[in-house]
Amino acid sequence: MLNSLDVLIIGLSLALLIFGCAGKIARWRVGEPEIREGNRGKRFAAMFASVVGHDRIMEEAWPGYMHLFLFFGFFTPFVFVVFAQLHIATLSPGAAGVVSLVLDLIGTLALVGLLMAYHRRYGVEPDRLDERGGEDSLLLIWLLFIFVSGFVVEGLRLAVTTPEGTWFAPIGSLIAFALSPFSSEISAQTITWVWRLHFYAIILLIGTAPYTKLFHVIVGTLNNYYRSDKPKGVVSLLDIENSETFGVAHVHQFTWKQLMDSDACIRCGRCQDNCPAYLTDKPLTPKKMVQDIRDCLYDKSAIIAKCKADGEDITWGLPDEEKVLCGGYLTEDEIWACTTCRACMEVCPMYVEHIDKVVDLRRNLVLMESSFPAEVQLVFKNFENNSNPWGLGWADRGNWAKDSGVTTMAENSDVEYLLWVGCSGSFDDRYKKVTNSLVKVLKAAGVSFSILGKEEKCCGDSARKLGNEYLYQTLAMENIETLNGYGVKNIIVMCPHGYNTLKKDYQQLGGNFNVLHHTEFIAQLLAEGRLDLKRPLATRAVYHDSCYLGRYNDVYAQPREILGEIPGMELVEMDRSHKRGFCCGAGGGRMWMEEDIGTKINDNRVAQALEKEPQIAVTACPFCMVMFEDGLKFHNRENDVKVKDVVELVAEALEVGDV
Repeated sequence: MLNSLDVLIIGLSLALLIFGCAGKIARWRVGEPEIREGNRGKRFAAMFASVVGHDRIMEEAWPGYMHLFLFFGFFTPFVFVVFAQLHIATLSPGAAGVVSLVLDLIGTLALVGLLMAYHRRYGVEPDRLDERGGEDSLLLIWLLFIFVSGFVVEGLRLAVTTPEGTWFAPIGSLIAFALSPFSSEISAQTITWVWRLHFYAIILLIGTAPYTKLFHVIVGTLNNYYRSDKPKGVVSLLDIENSETFGVAHVHQFTWKQLMDSDACIRCGRCQDNCPAYLTDKPLTPKKMVQDIRDCLYDKSAIIAKCKADGEDITWGLPDEEKVLCGGYLTEDEIWACTTCRACMEVCPMYVEHIDKVVDLRRNLVLMESSFPAEVQLVFKNFENNSNPWGLGWADRGNWAKDSGVTTMAENSDVEYLLWVGCSGSFDDRYKKVTNSLVKVLKAAGVSFSILGKEEKCCGDSARKLGNEYLYQTLAMENIETLNGYGVKNIIVMCPHGYNTLKKDYQQLGGNFNVLHHTEFIAQLLAEGRLDLKRPLATRAVYHDSCYLGRYNDVYAQPREILGEIPGMELVEMDRSHKRGFCCGAGGGRMWMEEDIGTKINDNRVAQALEKEPQIAVTACPFCMVMFEDGLKFHNRENDVKVKDVVELVAEALEVGDV
């Protein structure tokens, strides 16, 4: 039975919990509306896998098991004691024994998890964690009291009822054995009060969660449920025609979900540990960016809410705003340092969406402030005039194919596939060799295809990721109109950036196509027996995962399967590969920008490859190829290590008479 003190403690905790959660929600609601509904069953399943299953948390063993032990060590007894209201003393001996054993084992693991947390925070002290503070110490002590007092309650009970103990409660039995000399002095009231202190500690910990790091249990669950269900990597589509402002200049211009992200972030630093910008001494760290947005929100949410309640127009900023979001809390160098490689988002256990924020901030700088690196202005101009980043004549886009026997869609549209060549494959002298290798392979397999030639324009990926949404939509709509005009259904794409854009982004504008990257298609041809790779290539190779092919589209297996089919090739993996692959530094429009802060990302990545002593560095992306070749020159290894695209190696391994 609950007494008046129990009711008071529970009531106080509930009031603190509700008040704290309401305050958080009120802050998020100063943001712009965003629809995150639908697919409830799918959302719940994904949330359950993340929160209960610890899917991403367990990707790192030490912090993963630490969190797993603490999570179940806290919530399992809570479910037993609070919700189910199971009191072991009221159960049958057999049932009580089973419950005791379960709670003992889970409680023991919780103590192990607590020791792991203490060692990690105060022993190892990894750089990615924030400086330890009083809150961390308080939480560790508080949790220690909860777990230890739970065992003491059990030990007191066993010391009175079964002083010799029971194998069903090994830890409780040890405490009971220690207390057995005093068993006659232990009263039921003593046990009750120790149990109440244990119970009050749990209830107050829950009540104060919105004011501590433990709020991540609540907001992390919500953030998991409301994670984006759009195709991976697709950013929001701007209404160019009807919007007064573009992008984000002030914190209230983020959506409520983007603001909720800032509270969901637990500052674990996994994003930082995998960010190529941070790891090469750039000013950007994804963790700090999210926390700076949170600081801005907390500083300004009250005045934002008041202005909105009073009907004031704060579209262009707050009255007498002294410290603005960009320039006050965030710097432009941070915003432009991002390569949009998605490494941060792929490892975040709270599913914080970093890249969307970066793109929104860039959109404001580009479309509203005209503030961007000088070299980007030339790239935008080249896109506008000639639909490619180099500004080469648009009519020359198909010149590479004049002597190849490849037809354009204008000449022959009755084909199964359109080969989307892309800007690099059309204009870059090095990558035109890759294009011709792909043509050789497609012809050897008897594939029916044509190209657009001069009708093809840049896909617009770089323009979009650089924040120029207007330019992106202009290029995209022209391409979609051309593709639909020819009735194109199936597209083979060489560049992962174009692949991702045509496959996913174009759907927002009505472009729905079956898009395959050339590595996917070649793997399919090999599986169907349409290619015969017999010529041995005795070489040692490393494969570099393109971010937009791997993390954006989960194409990891196919390039490796292709290389595995080439006789004589020895494929070795870099330490950072697959999902944890390291960016080449060219994504997010960085291909067209100078890298004058810190060390160069591509030099760092090439150094990782050279550790494996390869003869060939294999890519499946034109941007990666450029960055690797430049990196090899930096390391003075361009003469003994060559960069090849996957399809070039396939073409070399074909029999002489295959074409």
